[in-house]
Amino acid sequence: MNHPLTVDLSFNPRHLIALFLSLVASVLIGSVANAQVDGFTEPFRTIELSSDETGSIAELKVKEGEAVACEDVIACLDTRVQELQLEIANQTATNVSQMTAAQATVEKRRTVASRLRELASKGHARDSELMRAELELSIAEAKLLAAKEEKIVHEIEQRRAQVLLDRRRIKAPFDGVIAKVHRQEGEFLSPLRPEIATLVQVDRLLATFMIPSSQIRQFEIGTNYEIELENGQVVQGKVHRVGVLTDAQSGTVELKLVIENPNNKFRSGEICSLKI
Repeated sequence: MNHPLTVDLSFNPRHLIALFLSLVASVLIGSVANAQVDGFTEPFRTIELSSDETGSIAELKVKEGEAVACEDVIACLDTRVQELQLEIANQTATNVSQMTAAQATVEKRRTVASRLRELASKGHARDSELMRAELELSIAEAKLLAAKEEKIVHEIEQRRAQVLLDRRRIKAPFDGVIAKVHRQEGEFLSPLRPEIATLVQVDRLLATFMIPSSQIRQFEIGTNYEIELENGQVVQGKVHRVGVLTDAQSGTVELKLVIENPNNKFRSGEICSLKI
């Protein structure tokens, strides 16, 4: 006796299709969760050391690749004129002869006026003599005040001459490394070409990534993430800046993380990756 053909519903093609789609979705979700974004490292700060003073470079104190500390002198322009101006200002500021003479005159006029007051009180001096003595005292006091004010002006000119001299010395504003030297001794600096050297700060590095706009909200300033360098080494990076603009063409936002690099172990300009 023939039995009718039966179909097991557990093998329904629709169930197989649903299972396949579920597996594909799981793979896609897992790949998105474990996606990596490539970026690059760069110096924490890069500046072009330059001068707003014109003149020839009298002395260049650094070379490419040399480490410098904050306030180290990088280069000196010709300072002969400024040194003479400072010498004149120092001499003028320390000259107290005029003020000393004015002080002596005031003391003398004050003594004369005091004696005339005593005589006038006893009837031995006329009022006109007393008025003249007091007028001469007032004039002497005004001259002393003018001498003091003039000395203050000379001291200000002394400080100004010192500033003008200091401006001829170009100093490093932070600890860093000279990446490139643009001028040599004897070259002339002009307003159109004021650059002397490129200074970079590499004891800290910035790792820059372009993150899809839909995922940028997960990054918060100060949060640590693992960054894989080009040589395979994994380091900690702290979110330093999250861009505020989305690139219209790529739909990404710039993200920068700080990598501590105290011994200059890591180089800038290398490829790195970040899991998002």
